[in-house]
Amino acid sequence: MTGPEPLTLFCVPHAGGSARSFVRWRREQPAGLCVRPLEIAGKGLRSREPRAATLRAAATDLAVRLDPPGRYALLGHSMGALLAYETALALHDLGRPAPEFVVVAAARPPHLLGSSSYGPLLGLDDDALLDALAENGRIPAQVRRSPMRHQFVPVVRGDLALLAGHRPDPEPRPLPSDLVTWYGDGDADTPPGVMAGWRHYARRAQGPEAFAGGHFFLHERLGEVTGRLLELAAQRRAGR
Repeated sequence: MTGPEPLTLFCVPHAGGSARSFVRWRREQPAGLCVRPLEIAGKGLRSREPRAATLRAAATDLAVRLDPPGRYALLGHSMGALLAYETALALHDLGRPAPEFVVVAAARPPHLLGSSSYGPLLGLDDDALLDALAENGRIPAQVRRSPMRHQFVPVVRGDLALLAGHRPDPEPRPLPSDLVTWYGDGDADTPPGVMAGWRHYARRAQGPEAFAGGHFFLHERLGEVTGRLLELAAQRRAGR
């Protein structure tokens, strides 16, 4: 007797991250969950490709390349949450099957993006940029001293430019899928009142739900996070 069809989880990383951000997720994925990180053009495994001009164009590119094998969901972390939302919309526009749910984690909703600190960061020199990102928990502090930082800085600058240049629709386009919002209770940039704003972006919104930790709670609390994802998959399988 075979078990239920596993849920494929397409994951979109944070600004400065890449598909490698989810290496541990793939290594430790529980039964019932198949983790497939996504990579936008110009980063990581796709570093030789030209970057998309806008965040929406990057999401459309992901949607065109995405080939869901069956049951699937999207999860985006920080900048990746905005990409996951836009990718789900692009999939709908392409006539592709909708994800069972979309998780947006540690990200301000599009209409509040302009009040974030991302835009002003672009004017800082490299050292000040890394200091600012480390100070507000957007990168691990050790990146500031890493010998590989010369490779990291152009990547994060490119991602910040996508964020700063993003112009959301005047009226939110509600997702046809369930939208699940998560945040770390120690992340000052995404308090529950801010995360509640995501309810305007879906016909059915769930959350915001808190996890212990900061901006990187998804990776700090991996066992708890994947357990919650399995619960969400089971609920959709049961039709709830």
